[in-house]
Amino acid sequence: MSSFVRLGARGALIALTPALLAGQTPTMGAVAGRITARTDSTSASVPAAGAVVSIAGRARSTTARSDGRYLIGRVPAGEATLRVRLLGFGAVERAIQVPAGDTVRVDVTLQRDVQQLLPVHTTAQAADVEIFLSRPNIATVTMSAAAMAGVPSVGEPDVVRLVQLLPGVVARNDYNTGLTVRGGEADQNLVLLDGYPIYNPFHLGGLFSTFMDATVGGIELMTGAFPARYGGRLSSVLDVQSAEEPRAGMHGSADVSALAASGRLAGALADGRGTWSLAGRRTYADALTRVFTDNIFPYHFRDFHGHAAYALPGNARVSVTGYAGKDVLDANLAEFATDTAPTRASAGEWAFDWGNRVLGVTLVKELGDRATIEQRLSTSAFSTRLDLGAGALSQRSEISDVRVGASLVTHGAAHDLTLGYDVATYRVRYASGSEQTATTDFDFVQRPTSAAAWVGDLWRLSPRWLVEGGMRAEGLTGRQWAALSPRLSVKYFATPELALTAGAGRVTQFMHSLAGDGALRYFDIWIASDSFTPVASAWHYVAGVERRYESGSLRVEGYVKRYDRVLEANWAEDPSVRGDEFLSATGLAYGVDLLSRWQRASGAAGWLSYSFGRSTRSRDSVRWAPGHDRRHDINLVATWRMAKYRIGTRFGFATGTPYTPIVGQIVRRAYDPSLDHWGTGDPQLFLEPLGGVRNSARFPASHRLDVDVSREYLARGATVAPYLSIANAYNAKNVFVYLYDYSTDAPTRRAISQFPILPTAGVRVAF
Repeated sequence: MSSFVRLGARGALIALTPALLAGQTPTMGAVAGRITARTDSTSASVPAAGAVVSIAGRARSTTARSDGRYLIGRVPAGEATLRVRLLGFGAVERAIQVPAGDTVRVDVTLQRDVQQLLPVHTTAQAADVEIFLSRPNIATVTMSAAAMAGVPSVGEPDVVRLVQLLPGVVARNDYNTGLTVRGGEADQNLVLLDGYPIYNPFHLGGLFSTFMDATVGGIELMTGAFPARYGGRLSSVLDVQSAEEPRAGMHGSADVSALAASGRLAGALADGRGTWSLAGRRTYADALTRVFTDNIFPYHFRDFHGHAAYALPGNARVSVTGYAGKDVLDANLAEFATDTAPTRASAGEWAFDWGNRVLGVTLVKELGDRATIEQRLSTSAFSTRLDLGAGALSQRSEISDVRVGASLVTHGAAHDLTLGYDVATYRVRYASGSEQTATTDFDFVQRPTSAAAWVGDLWRLSPRWLVEGGMRAEGLTGRQWAALSPRLSVKYFATPELALTAGAGRVTQFMHSLAGDGALRYFDIWIASDSFTPVASAWHYVAGVERRYESGSLRVEGYVKRYDRVLEANWAEDPSVRGDEFLSATGLAYGVDLLSRWQRASGAAGWLSYSFGRSTRSRDSVRWAPGHDRRHDINLVATWRMAKYRIGTRFGFATGTPYTPIVGQIVRRAYDPSLDHWGTGDPQLFLEPLGGVRNSARFPASHRLDVDVSREYLARGATVAPYLSIANAYNAKNVFVYLYDYSTDAPTRRAISQFPILPTAGVRVAF
């Protein structure tokens, strides 16, 4: 109890810093007016419902109502800049003079942007500047769909692979879209779709993520010291926002490549009050091989995504997001056997299914110009099932939740105060057995409930100081656990373009994956903390400097992440013994991240990221580097727009990650009951590798150049853009894993490479 009291006192001091330092309120005024939009030079203006109206350098913003009218109150008197943005229309900035104790009226008419597939960066840049001026923005990167367009992809455009190119994020290898952020594990990231959690945001093996390119409107990545409203993970928060279509009527896009086909239909209601979209994707390698051979490739995945939003009377807005994804691997390996291949028990029917489901509803209501209330209800589920030999052995893992939460944000002259809560009930199941023999190895089910409440305050202390403090209180049944997690971020503007930042915070995690530290993720298993499994926790410390330029920015941050407790999968667990699934350790990660971005209205755009990091784990006086520990990681990303062409490039260089070398092999003797004979297996030898010191060796450095080229054509009102994307353009032989053979007089080590040169062609269509 004494430690809990000390933590509470420590947290209270951090969280209440803004309130303890509160100062004088400046003289205030208000801005009001009407936003309209014109689709072409000859059409009449219509109300621009949903347009985002904000004051540059301040957190205050509002959304134009169904009649286009807006009101922003409590704006400091004097000179200010009004910004208006609406997807599909050009952004507008107006210099205004706000009178003390009065209201200035500003009407704005937006003009339609030309429909195109190539990116436009000016709006994204204005949004980045607004965030820089109005929030501490510690360890946070935001990126619009336009900024992400044109980045070379592997088979399919993939937002998670793009995130792997940002500072602080390590890509374990070419075959894995799992995120390891600032020394954390792949299960330590809170991944959100429109604010709703999604447990495993990738398809089988981690080669592709669950997010379809056409459905993504933007991302926000927080790699440390995040605000108090976020919890449940130790390393990062990735929020993927759904794209919204501003144009009335039905519009669509399609992407057909050698790997998959995807399509999206979307539109806005005629009165401008609502927007909707539906999208789907399916791989078709199984269907293509069926044309040429009876031995079809027995795997495919599919995704479905839907999003809708509608403006209700009384300054309210309701939105709904749904996602369902499924991987199906259904094979009969005996069908692939030849006359000369011996039949084995494992060469029979087996199935591997894997899938996510998310459904969420959010209601947002503005209470005048002083407060906003948000209510959220969602459910999320993930399940995976492995069936060998048509029920001879079956394993399954399932996790689902039902979640309700709300927040209240009050806007003041100097303070934006946030109060919120989140309550979730979970059902977790992990089972193994045989349907054929009606036996069960184990089958345990958990039904915990978590609850959290938080308070946060964004304080504009002066034109030079921004302070954001918060406190998060959390609890979990089953473990009878409760904790306080304080958060604090500070930004100091040395000049209007140069800012110094610092932040700290405590984070906890009570949902854990048994995927382990391997290079690939196959059978993912989630387990909640309970009387056997403790809650993991860590402290984040971040300090940095950011400089804004006319067409870009430069940011350098240093970080320290200290794990009080981190869990790793126990590969020696006994399935019949509950409680030995994880081993507890302590850990330390520290490093420096650099991000330089340039976002010009025309010409080249992109970023350069560099990360230096060290990560260690310790248990029982033994220290080792986890498998994702990478010292240096550099990524250079650039896109050029030239007339109707778009060229995208990415070059990456990374030093090697650690692995455990194989120092020998022994032959295991097997018993043949038909002959009552012990042998080495006929015709197979059972060789067991002997590992050296854990992760004591490192793979060689890897490097890769990716290129993407596309050209736009106009055909009957549609935009058609064929493209060619080449991953690993010069066929670098980057090592994925080593295979050892000690069965001969001269032992050998053979390297298995990561992606070879991998071209992908396709076409995108938008109408």
